[in-house]
Amino acid sequence: MKRRLTRRRLLEEGLRGSVLVGGAAIAGLGRPATTPVRAKASTEPDFTGALRAAADEIIPASDGMPAASEVGCVEYLTRLTQEDASIRRSLAGAIEALEAATREDFGNAFARLKRAERVRSLRAFEHDRPETFAVLRDYVYEAYYTRPKVWKLIGYQFYPTNQAGSRMKPFDESALNQVRKKPRYYREIS
Repeated sequence: MKRRLTRRRLLEEGLRGSVLVGGAAIAGLGRPATTPVRAKASTEPDFTGALRAAADEIIPASDGMPAASEVGCVEYLTRLTQEDASIRRSLAGAIEALEAATREDFGNAFARLKRAERVRSLRAFEHDRPETFAVLRDYVYEAYYTRPKVWKLIGYQFYPTNQAGSRMKPFDESALNQVRKKPRYYREIS
């Protein structure tokens, strides 16, 4: 005889399945095996050297601000590329494209060029491959402007969102004086 499925039995079976799946997820059984994607050992120094040189030309030391590599940008980006394969692909693709363009134009690796040549190479790369250059530039900016040392130098104060932040300055009513002198551009309704 066929057993009829009642609402109660349906809810119990659904709950049982949810507990099994949830328990497996908590235990890590449902997680796909992932390993950090790393470049071959022979290309790693080239990648890091080119990244360091490019970062220091995109954000050089000037006006009391440190260069990108001086605040740990390369280490930050290297850590990101080890943790996320998609970041690794996009950043490595940008560095490889920069290296290829540099070798074509200057006959040498980007990191081995003189500073003026690196700047020319980056400008040409930005002109010829703007989307690829933007990937490199944006990662360098992220790495630089997320460093607490840089925050202090630019006067940024970090406030966690789960706590009270800094006090706002009292509103200056004189800022409205010019607006109050103008005629009304609206009509009153009752």
